[in-house]
Amino acid sequence: MIWAAATEAQNYLNLGDALSPVMVAAFSGLAVDRRPMASKSVRMSCVGTIAHGFEGGDVFVWGTGMSEARRPGQADAGKWAPPPDTRFTVCATRGPVTARILSAATGSTTRAYGDPVAHLPQFYKAPVAKRHELGVILHLSELDGRALTAGPKQELARYHVPPDLAGEVRLINTLTPIGADGLEAKMAEILSCRRIVSTSLHGMVIAETFGIPCLYFSPRGAAGLTQVDLTAKPRIDKRMVDFYLGAGRQRLSHYEWPHDTPGDWPRLIRAIDEAWVPLAIDHSQLIDSFPLPYRPLETDNLFRLAPIRNIPYQHAVGALLKKDQAAPVRW
Repeated sequence: MIWAAATEAQNYLNLGDALSPVMVAAFSGLAVDRRPMASKSVRMSCVGTIAHGFEGGDVFVWGTGMSEARRPGQADAGKWAPPPDTRFTVCATRGPVTARILSAATGSTTRAYGDPVAHLPQFYKAPVAKRHELGVILHLSELDGRALTAGPKQELARYHVPPDLAGEVRLINTLTPIGADGLEAKMAEILSCRRIVSTSLHGMVIAETFGIPCLYFSPRGAAGLTQVDLTAKPRIDKRMVDFYLGAGRQRLSHYEWPHDTPGDWPRLIRAIDEAWVPLAIDHSQLIDSFPLPYRPLETDNLFRLAPIRNIPYQHAVGALLKKDQAAPVRW
């Protein structure tokens, strides 16, 4: 598999990225091994905005997202095009935005959409007590570092929580200790909230699929509660557009508030209660398009099972490359 795993220099996982091998193991019951983004081997992708980074060999895309840029966020980003000697089989994508990019460039098409993390409630049903009125999930780019306790950058005033709301409003990063126990603890932290706002895509996916009232927390604008037409190229995070269009949503209510302005948390809580509508997800699309035999784990807590606990969440880069050289180039 291909996913954004931790290197030996890191002591953390990013929740959404780390759930990629978890969901494949949960769907298949198989052991999962990692392969590099650039490789001549046959491999599969799952969760994450990563398909623009694949190079070489045969890649089976299932529930993955991507950027239109070759090097997102860089001055010389460039437009993505399939690298030489790279063959894509598009089984499913996160949504139609990714599907259009891949189809136009590779000729491999699909109408099966979805983020595999949306299937997590099938495998994780552990009871979690509600302790916070609002969980606020931050994107990695908003954090003041990569410590497991990292909070928002000092200049991001909208994340200031006054002392009288400290027990009600919970700031949550997506960093977890390496391993299944860390992932389970982060899931429990998110599920302990009665409502969620998030700039993290998988914060939103988890909230929606577990039925937690939620809104995307956009830093672009100061309109408060607003709504956009997702089919009209709205000025919000394209990952959100891709996911919600893939889930069948044409319009999206979200909450705009600039980074440099302190947030009005009671107002935001009222906005969630007013605007959130449960998201109906067609789970059959990812099941039917799964490129491996569908033999799902039967469990109420997948994080306690060996196929999940034995996933290589962290790797040494040199050892990974050496192992990849011996990997098969065909299935």
